[in-house]
Amino acid sequence: MTARLQQLGKDSLIYGIGGIISRGVGFFLIPVYTRVFTPAEYGTIEMLNVLSSFLGALLVMGMDVSQGYYYFEQKKYGPKAQAQIISAVLHWKLVWGTGILTAAVICWSPLNALFFNGQLTWSYFLVSFTGVFFFQIMIQGAEVLRLLDRPRGFIGLELGQTLISAALILWFVISFDLGILGFIWGVLLGAVVSTLAGWWGIRDHLIWSRECWRWWPRLMKFSAPLVPNVILIYLLNSCDRWFVSHYKGQGALGLYAVGAKFALLIYIGANMFRLAWWPVALDAMHSEDGPELFRTMARLYLGVGTIAVVLITLMSPYILTWLTTPVYAPAYPIIGILSWYAVFFGFYLIGAAGILKSEKTFISPVLIGVAVVCDLLLNYFLVPVFGGVGAALSTSTAFGIWIILAVCISERLWPVHHRFVILISQLLIGIMACVFILYSYHYQLNRLFPLLITSVTIVILAILSVSRSQVKMIKNVFKGLMPAE
Repeated sequence: MTARLQQLGKDSLIYGIGGIISRGVGFFLIPVYTRVFTPAEYGTIEMLNVLSSFLGALLVMGMDVSQGYYYFEQKKYGPKAQAQIISAVLHWKLVWGTGILTAAVICWSPLNALFFNGQLTWSYFLVSFTGVFFFQIMIQGAEVLRLLDRPRGFIGLELGQTLISAALILWFVISFDLGILGFIWGVLLGAVVSTLAGWWGIRDHLIWSRECWRWWPRLMKFSAPLVPNVILIYLLNSCDRWFVSHYKGQGALGLYAVGAKFALLIYIGANMFRLAWWPVALDAMHSEDGPELFRTMARLYLGVGTIAVVLITLMSPYILTWLTTPVYAPAYPIIGILSWYAVFFGFYLIGAAGILKSEKTFISPVLIGVAVVCDLLLNYFLVPVFGGVGAALSTSTAFGIWIILAVCISERLWPVHHRFVILISQLLIGIMACVFILYSYHYQLNRLFPLLITSVTIVILAILSVSRSQVKMIKNVFKGLMPAE
């Protein structure tokens, strides 16, 4: 198990570095954006992103999963057969994506009336939706680089897209005063440049022949059952924005979006873990020490994740003070509350192991569907009263319900024998600490009180998260991560 944890740590560093740098660029641009855009303008950008994300989900249709599956299946037939898979998916995306893009732009008027009170012109939708079209093509190229085991190319492409887009956004917005339109133009052109560069780097794996089209039925048959899952995940991630915009307006959505950007710090860490944990988990599922590894990882992950949420909750008012303007200061409670969803999201690949091992993946969309219904109901009741805070509570609670259901069912299918008393204690202690911290900020209590609560919480969680027998093992893991002299 020590060897697997060492591999997990190494892979987390490798796969995480690109995500940290690329997302970090966007994070450090928040001080610029919050000084250039009003909360209402930021809210408009966020809603355009929400609509574009839905378009992206429709455009992909689970084809990226099909690409990875059949790429390795065709390995025995050689590089040409694998290139046919890559090319077939690209051809399909170009054809299908053009159709989806055209339909979306045609529907700009009702979308404008429904989400933006008729304030935007058709050009905003054309530029924004075209940007997501090229972004999805670029993402496929990045996934191909991962399949080819070219991590430098993968990281370089993601980072390049982020840097180019950021530079263009700043140029258009600051130098030409294009506002929201300058932002979405920067995203579009950054995606176009990155798409061309990425696919040029893997041009040897492209085949421009109708022969690739014979793969379409097989690829679609494999990916079609994944589409409901993708749509449900989108709803789970996005419906909070709809409710905030509808009940509280674009200004409130702008505040919520800024809080969500800072909560993204926890999501980056959780996603790093997911990328590295997945191959380790697959191997552990078929090993004798699998249950022990899952038990240990559940305890460690939840402990570390809870400590991270408590710390960011402690820092939330100061983060907004340092990095934004005073108009965004009321968003501080959203940061800590929304960070919980990221922790739950990362825990799924630990808690749902039995569902995956038993190959009963049809359960997954059902569980997500239940979480979506809970999310919609919670948003309906909480957002009109509490605004963005209610939306954050709804989202994190819905993700928590999803994980609780997944763990309960998974334990029946493949008993891991999690230490539920410890896991529940970690969660309750972390949630109570966050409540006390936010309470003290709201009522302006002594500044030392939140720091004291955080310190005591970290000590208790550290004790709960690691048993004595695991201390030595963790030391060996860290020694394995250090470069040899």
